[in-house]
Amino acid sequence: MKNLQRVGALLVIIAATFLVYWPAQRNEFVWDDTALVQRDPLIRSWRLIPEGFRHFLFLDATASNFYRPLQRLTFTGDYALHDRNARGWHLTSIYVHLAAAVALFFLAEKLLAPTVGRGWACAIALLWVVHPLHTSAVTYISGRADPLQAFFGFSALTLALHSLDGGKGARFATLFATLCFLGAMLSKEAGIVALLIWFILLAWRRSPRAVWFKWLAWSAAVLAAYAGLRFTAESRPPPRGEPTPFAARPILAARAVAEYAGLIFAPVNLRMERDVSSGVGLPQERVANAQQREWQTLLGLGLIAGLVFWWRWARRGVPVAAVSLLAALVAYLPVSNLFSLNATVAEHWLYVPLAFLLIAGALSLREITAHSRALIAALGIFATAWAVWLGVRTWQRQPDWKDQRTFLTRTIAAGGDSARMRVNLAQLESAEGRDDLALDQFREALMRDPGQPFAQLGAAAVLMRLQKFEAAASLLEKAAKHPAVAAEASYLQTRLQAATTGVDDPKPLREVALQATNYWPGWRRYFAALERVDRRTEAVRQLRAFLETQPFRAESWAMLGDLLAKEHDYPQAIAAFTEATKLDVHDDESRQRIAILERSPAPEPPAPKE
Repeated sequence: MKNLQRVGALLVIIAATFLVYWPAQRNEFVWDDTALVQRDPLIRSWRLIPEGFRHFLFLDATASNFYRPLQRLTFTGDYALHDRNARGWHLTSIYVHLAAAVALFFLAEKLLAPTVGRGWACAIALLWVVHPLHTSAVTYISGRADPLQAFFGFSALTLALHSLDGGKGARFATLFATLCFLGAMLSKEAGIVALLIWFILLAWRRSPRAVWFKWLAWSAAVLAAYAGLRFTAESRPPPRGEPTPFAARPILAARAVAEYAGLIFAPVNLRMERDVSSGVGLPQERVANAQQREWQTLLGLGLIAGLVFWWRWARRGVPVAAVSLLAALVAYLPVSNLFSLNATVAEHWLYVPLAFLLIAGALSLREITAHSRALIAALGIFATAWAVWLGVRTWQRQPDWKDQRTFLTRTIAAGGDSARMRVNLAQLESAEGRDDLALDQFREALMRDPGQPFAQLGAAAVLMRLQKFEAAASLLEKAAKHPAVAAEASYLQTRLQAATTGVDDPKPLREVALQATNYWPGWRRYFAALERVDRRTEAVRQLRAFLETQPFRAESWAMLGDLLAKEHDYPQAIAAFTEATKLDVHDDESRQRIAILERSPAPEPPAPKE
């Protein structure tokens, strides 16, 4: 009977997940998917899996501190199975989200037993899996790190709790829990919170010293393994932004609590770009925004006081709820604004904290309504209606991610009208050949943030195409001072010089490429420039030297094959194209080139010099 109840609960969770997220399969790649899916050379072959563990994310984009090899590993599988068909990628993200929900169900079941029925664990997992806050972690392919982290973290905690039960399976439970703790950290940096939560659970269970020493040893092994992988991986230092002043952090933390509270209970206005600081938007909008944020600060402080009161009450009568609140706090602290991050709020940051908050809330409500059938009935009706509404809201949210233009315009219309969104929209207009519209969007971005380096860079590129060289030069001079775009700004400055002087000299491009040694786009431009000025032999030599440092790039091998074919060195060209096919399982173009070269007659040897 118990197994049938469990199967029934899992079937409900599975059905709800696919029901609300099914429309996501119609969506395309958006935003960071360009860098992490379409341009990452390390996801294009199973042979490159070990190499993927030796590099941070955003290999050929703006450098980051994100070391998430398991996210890249899932992308490798998606690329092998689906190539660039986004539907399969979205389906994988739904599967991972579902796996995290199932893991949460088993964790809730383990935490709540034996005092609470399995139905409560199912209700918690069901509310969590359909909550629309998670769309930016599920519908957005690049957000997959959050579901992966949650799946491994919830699984680790469940297995670790099983290890405390003793018996024959305790050792295996400990081993697999340890591997899952490591998996959570390799999925996302915040995965370390699972390990911290585990020690809170050990204290709650009042475990003996022997158990503490055992888990301290296993934790040390996990941290050593993670550090060994992370700190030996190749990375470029990300550009440093202005850190949030310490005095402002408690204020932003209070505002974030109020913002998230509204999103949890009434997720009506959902968007990717959110900010609780006062100095955002157009200058004329900032005064009104500052007033609104002050009220939000007061509301946040009141909510924090209420959470403290809730924890003190739960500690006396509902200890599992109290420990779940502590777990939610630990999971939330890294994104609470007490530490300086690249944003002040983000919907997907609640992916893990919300799970523990729902456990605490469900247990507390159960305790409050335990002696009143009327209250229990009312709670059941409310919870059912809320779950249905959450599911409908999640289903409605899916088309917001349909394609890049839809994603950007709907984000802006929903209130995420930031400089960053305007820059992305401008880049889209530019890529589609609408330079006038692109320039308007770049100017809008600069009105919101006059020092926005990507807006300066993009506007300069458009102005160059419109042959407004003086205005472009001024913007490039400003952009070149920002580390995030310095290399690209230097490249455009060399193109600007070539356009104004009429001299196409590859030497400045080499100097630009050397600014970021392992940045392939810079080197690719340099090699192409060498070919343009009939220095193909030198291009071949230098490209071979580059491939000695980064031999995992299929695109680089294909470029080498193309250069060698033009030099009539067919055997070496075939070898280069063959290497490209090994490093990209869908490189059909290189396979076609190999077939053509194999059918081509051998080139005539060069005539001897007299």
